[in-house]
Amino acid sequence: MRKWNKIILVFTFLFSTAFLFSQNERLIIGRTTGKLAVKKNLEIRTFGFTNSLSGQVTLPGYCVNVKEGDSVHIDFWNISQGNPVSLYCKEIEFLQRNTEKEIMKKKEPVHHMEHGFYSFLAKKAGAYLYYSPENYPFNLQAGMFGVIIIQPKVNDSLLVKSSNEILWCSYEIDTNWHTDAIMGTEYDVSNKPIVLPDYKPSYFLINGVTIPKNKGLQSLAHKKETLLLRLVNSGLYLHEIQFPAGTKLQLITGNESHIKIAKENTIRLNSGESLELLVSLENVAQKEQIIYYFIDSISKQEWYKANIPVFY
Repeated sequence: MRKWNKIILVFTFLFSTAFLFSQNERLIIGRTTGKLAVKKNLEIRTFGFTNSLSGQVTLPGYCVNVKEGDSVHIDFWNISQGNPVSLYCKEIEFLQRNTEKEIMKKKEPVHHMEHGFYSFLAKKAGAYLYYSPENYPFNLQAGMFGVIIIQPKVNDSLLVKSSNEILWCSYEIDTNWHTDAIMGTEYDVSNKPIVLPDYKPSYFLINGVTIPKNKGLQSLAHKKETLLLRLVNSGLYLHEIQFPAGTKLQLITGNESHIKIAKENTIRLNSGESLELLVSLENVAQKEQIIYYFIDSISKQEWYKANIPVFY
């Protein structure tokens, strides 16, 4: 009897340990085999991050969803055929480790069919963009990016009122950067920069879908329910989002300077920036729209404008 109790105790300990470990251990796979249909008869090649060999590349890639205070460990496996890549996040310090799990003093890109080991402490709740910084901005534009969501450790009283969480990751695509000649660059151990044409995007997307196909932000039947909206700019242009009059916005995480005072209910995000908003649409009319602007960061000229229904 004691023997069985001991076995059960050991099994319970191993199971609990494995469960806890699995919550903080993530596998991210770098791939160069993605496809994205930008319109009915046009499919372009993309790069991307998945969490399994069978997983399809999506834009954004694999979402790392953890809680504040978690210690997160990432096994990054680079199976892409092109130049070496790595993982980077502007707001989160990634530590890179070698195969012996020792912290590397100098971070190095991960070569084809090799593993890179990263870790970070989820210090502050919010949404963050992570991506491959090699050959910037090519790898970012190609699709090697994803979002890290750090949930608050203790539910904030404001967030409790939110019954729905939505991520809008917006970006542009220049199809001239997605040709086989460029995307099929052969492996180069020196990580030689890729020569690119001038950036002139022709497609504008949210979560992998062109903006005109976006059905809206919230169901009309639930317009009285507050939602938590995460906005992430993974493109290269400035993104300006104008909400209709009557919208109540409250900044939860992010830089408050993103919210323009000159225009009511307008958010401006530079490339790589993100924030979280508590959004109330109770006083917004049924047929109102959200206006998305894509603005050239250099010339400051409006490049594209799209209207998105508030309700569906």
